[in-house]
Amino acid sequence: MTVADGVAGIHVALVRVVSEWTESGLQASVAEGVGVALDPTGIRAVYLIGLNGGAMGFGQLAEHGSISRPTASKLVSRLELQGIVDRVRSGRTVEVRLTDAGTQAYARLVAAGHRMVDDALAGWDPREVEQFQSQLSRFVVALSRTSMQPSHDVSTDVAIPQEET
Repeated sequence: MTVADGVAGIHVALVRVVSEWTESGLQASVAEGVGVALDPTGIRAVYLIGLNGGAMGFGQLAEHGSISRPTASKLVSRLELQGIVDRVRSGRTVEVRLTDAGTQAYARLVAAGHRMVDDALAGWDPREVEQFQSQLSRFVVALSRTSMQPSHDVSTDVAIPQEET
């Protein structure tokens, strides 16, 4: 296997992980299973805010949630009505903070995610899990430093991956 083959395989695997993990039906099912009554967009917002220490700027939420500011405003209004977040004004900026109920919802969603990962790793040796976690963390850090533009010529000859049987 060449490095290019490895890169292509990793890319396909990452796209599949993101696609599976963020699928709206799965997210709604997980949330419902832990008693969190949020739609997939609300779930994503709770994750983003929770991962940011329980609070983030309104603009950051829109940017990291890949939604427009008007859509973010409507989302935050819905989450406020549900008692999940509060808007806190600080001068000219608005911060969105998880309420106690929002923090509890975030904790339940994270616990459900941990169970899903644990189930997926069933049968793995503890050393394999440790290595996977270490390499994945290293990759995430490196990915956050990469440019969105390819640094070299990228081939447009892409093979369509075959489903594993």
